[in-house]
Amino acid sequence: MTHPFFKPIGNHFDLHIIPVLIAFLYGGIRSGLAVSGFILAYVYIMNGPNFVWIVTLLALLIPFIVAFIALSNWKHLTPKVMFPTLLAFISALATFCITLLYRVGSFDTVDRTFLLYGILYCLVHLFTMWLITYLIARIRENITLRQEIQRSEKLNVLSELAASVAHEIRNPMTVARGFMQILSQSQVTEEKKHIYTAMVIEEIDRAQSIITDYLSFAKPEAEKLEPLNLSDLSYKLSNLILPYAAMRGVDVQIDMKSPLVIQANEEKIMQCLLNLSKNGIEAMTNGGALQIIGFKRGPHIILQIKDTGIGMTAEQINRLGTPFYSTKNKSTGLSMMVSYRIIRTLGGLIEVTSEPNQGTCFTISLPAV
Repeated sequence: MTHPFFKPIGNHFDLHIIPVLIAFLYGGIRSGLAVSGFILAYVYIMNGPNFVWIVTLLALLIPFIVAFIALSNWKHLTPKVMFPTLLAFISALATFCITLLYRVGSFDTVDRTFLLYGILYCLVHLFTMWLITYLIARIRENITLRQEIQRSEKLNVLSELAASVAHEIRNPMTVARGFMQILSQSQVTEEKKHIYTAMVIEEIDRAQSIITDYLSFAKPEAEKLEPLNLSDLSYKLSNLILPYAAMRGVDVQIDMKSPLVIQANEEKIMQCLLNLSKNGIEAMTNGGALQIIGFKRGPHIILQIKDTGIGMTAEQINRLGTPFYSTKNKSTGLSMMVSYRIIRTLGGLIEVTSEPNQGTCFTISLPAV
């Protein structure tokens, strides 16, 4: 409005109606009236003589705009683009006609230049409004499509995950049921009863572990975040993994250089470290060494979990943390998914380096406090 592209005597040819239409069509009636009021105030202050023509034009256009908003279903791309474009063209044509009638009534000269700029004025409105509405419609459709794809992917993952979890839980339940049937027989010796009871408890614990991993994957948010010193957790971690490592002939070394303070939930971070440590121990079928190292590097806390196990190929590394993938035969891959999700929730990263038969190193980077 301050710099119109054509300024005949007493009138401005500019694009002031474009923001008014955009505000009405995409922001609603309140937004449209607010923008209209702002433009009217600006025109009145900057160009008083043009104020009457702007008021007249808006008074003619607003009923059509409101009717269009009320009747349009906005379901198809063509109406979304063509109707606003048509309104912009009509408004430009109305402005030009009002100006033309005013000049004729005032006995001003109507030359070819005036007519040429009037036609150009209408065409510029037509193209500008078409371009803006087309881009807005496309952006909205892309956002909607992206949301639908994400929703569909989530539903697919949940359905596959539910089927996988149901299958994995059914296995230990079937085994436990079989042992319970054997225990119900009177001829079972006391020694066998102790063995079968231990097996039943083991299978129930496995089912409980699967359910825990599933719940952690479904709701991975780290609640009650607080400053934690990982060095203080090393003793608790060693007490949890040393018995399991001893059963498999694995030597565990933990070296946490204090202080290693992060903002996290103790239960979640312990679950992550236990999952990765357990995977490392299970990768060493013939015994070996597991190292858990922690140190500070700049603004980050670095945790490294190294094993001397069977290692992984590049393809296996790339698939780590994805749904239902595991390098072990009897595993759902949930524990690794949970570990990756916990670290990402805390704003960290996991990097894996490994070679077949050379061991694996998980490097976790977390923001330091």
